[in-house]
Amino acid sequence: MRSPIDVFLIDDHHYMNTGVRETIEKNTDRICVVGEATFAPDAIEQLKDLEVDVVLLDILMPEMDGIKCCEILREHHPELKIIALTSSTDADVLLRMWEAGAQGMLMKNCTAEELLGTIKRVLKGQTIISNDVPNFFAHVDGPKEKIPKFTKTELEVLKLLGSGMSRKEAAEASHRSMYAIQFHCKNLYKKFGTNRIHTVIAEAKRKRIIK
Repeated sequence: MRSPIDVFLIDDHHYMNTGVRETIEKNTDRICVVGEATFAPDAIEQLKDLEVDVVLLDILMPEMDGIKCCEILREHHPELKIIALTSSTDADVLLRMWEAGAQGMLMKNCTAEELLGTIKRVLKGQTIISNDVPNFFAHVDGPKEKIPKFTKTELEVLKLLGSGMSRKEAAEASHRSMYAIQFHCKNLYKKFGTNRIHTVIAEAKRKRIIK
């Protein structure tokens, strides 16, 4: 029997955490809510002593917002999968959350089916943005930015990863080794000035390099 997926909830409204917990418990026994918090600093402390697979994280919260919380969790728990569960439609806020390392973006009014499906898919290494989430990648201010030059293979790898594939899936789809995929990812890091693949993908979509 497969182990259940352990989920932690972070939202400054207790009723929201309660509602999400009830939704999960009512619709599946394969996902287990192992904890919750209404303040990000409290969540960070709790997660030091818990083994958690996925965090459902609100963005707009007092004391510490979800963006900062996401950055801290990604730094100290890189294995964690983080899904933003928000009501915000502010493109700048959503983009900053994505760049902080969130692997999933859902609106709070999403269906139970979409919530559970996103949890499972993100745990498998996919990046998921709900169709109901505003297109925050189109939020570009200022003069036209310089677009890096890519080799044909780099662009292919970027498109595969940007479609939601994991590196392993990208290797299989392109008939390349994991070593080759890692090599091209390192080149992409240099061209985008970052060491996070999520930021590379976010920037590539923001600049319309990939869809």
